[in-house]
Amino acid sequence: MVRLEVPYREKDTVKALGARWNPVGKFWYCEELTEALKPWYHGAETAEPAVKKSSPMAGYSAPARSDLVREELLFGEENALPGASRYRTVSEINALIADAFFATSLFRHILVKGEVVNYNGVARPHYYFSVKDAKASLPCRLWAETARTALKFKLENGQQVALAGRLEFYEARGEAALIVSEIENIGAGAAAVALLELKNKLEAEGIFAPEHKKPIPKHPKTVGIITSKDGQAIRDIRAVSARRDPYVQLILYHVNVQGKNAVPSILAGIRQMDAIGADTLIVGRGGGSSEDLDAFNDEAVVRAVYAAKTPVISAVGHEGHWTLIDFAADERAATPSEAAEKAVPDVMGDVKRLRQLKASLDDKMRHQLEKRRLRLETLGAQLAGHDPVRLLKERQDRLTREQEKLERAFREILKEKKNRFRETAERLVRNMQEALRSRQTRWELLTVTLNGLSPTAKLVKGFGYITTKKGPLMSVDEAAPGDGIRIRIHDGELDARVEQVRKQKIGEE
Repeated sequence: MVRLEVPYREKDTVKALGARWNPVGKFWYCEELTEALKPWYHGAETAEPAVKKSSPMAGYSAPARSDLVREELLFGEENALPGASRYRTVSEINALIADAFFATSLFRHILVKGEVVNYNGVARPHYYFSVKDAKASLPCRLWAETARTALKFKLENGQQVALAGRLEFYEARGEAALIVSEIENIGAGAAAVALLELKNKLEAEGIFAPEHKKPIPKHPKTVGIITSKDGQAIRDIRAVSARRDPYVQLILYHVNVQGKNAVPSILAGIRQMDAIGADTLIVGRGGGSSEDLDAFNDEAVVRAVYAAKTPVISAVGHEGHWTLIDFAADERAATPSEAAEKAVPDVMGDVKRLRQLKASLDDKMRHQLEKRRLRLETLGAQLAGHDPVRLLKERQDRLTREQEKLERAFREILKEKKNRFRETAERLVRNMQEALRSRQTRWELLTVTLNGLSPTAKLVKGFGYITTKKGPLMSVDEAAPGDGIRIRIHDGELDARVEQVRKQKIGEE
């Protein structure tokens, strides 16, 4: 430990650099002298034995008792002995303890092993849990930046772990915790193994099977509550029930929820409350650590919940904590308040909603009535201030004007339609005439072309064509002397006979 000489005006500066204040000795100090803190160092350094860094599996040698606490630095000479006359505040005492933790070399490197308990399964972003043995437990903190390199496995309750770290005392809460620097998994804890074996056994027997679960009554008259009369659970259940339905009867059976008498007490409560014929039973307590919930993991208690003829809601612990009766119960609630919500219908909520609907309906009816009343008064005033005959005449004149306006609009529309029809008819006639002329011209051209192609037209010029019985005579090879032929000219036909066949060679005239 290194003592520093710090003027008052510079206290915030050295605090930001890692120095700490001793409220009793009235001085500033640091564990190691850094370059930044050297300006405030004037040779007042105390000797501290070096602490050897080791893994969780290495051995550890505790320093002598004289190295643990230095009273002359922490308490001051006038208050170092027992029987001091001055009373100290809680803050001063916690500051003394924190300084003692900081000054004690033994606390700077702790090796410990135990079973993980009270871990909620979520790092936010740090890990908060405890380790325990058969007699005690120790809170632990594993910071996120350390976990990134030190945590090589998924942390779970029931694991046996070996830890290395330093003890730190939190003054505001007055509690100590192990700040973990190294962690190793060395197996499952005996309690966790036993609980898992019991769960598997009961599950194999069908005690957790969904088909055995009974429905929770929607409108119970009596709800039995098996919990401690002094716990927060009964207060929460009463508050929620009173808010939802104050007419449901709540019957409390006081039990011990932890300790050696908890199991027989809870067993008696379940059996007796089941016998009185309540509509629903709530079994639980208001939170607690994993160790505090042991009674609700007892095999006899689980079997009693399963055997109950009355529907049972388990309400043990909070989110993140499950017990075996949660699996055996007909319904599971994370908290006693949630159990009350599941057991007691929200009748008062329905009543409140009905009252709100009635008030809303009344407001709407009043609004409509007021609106109609004002309208009626307005019409009455208008009627009282005008002559009915004159009003009727004005309405008739207005109707006449509207009718004339409508007739004018109709005539304009009819006129427009007639003009459009006439234009369309004229355009249609023009198109038809143009199409007719085009087709007539084309017909004339086709007639002339057809006449030019007609063989009959050529006969007028002295030509004719010859046929035999077989058809047109196309070659002299098709006729022989003595064959009858028929010659067709433009104004008739001539029958003749072949006298002689002379075939003309190609090229001869």
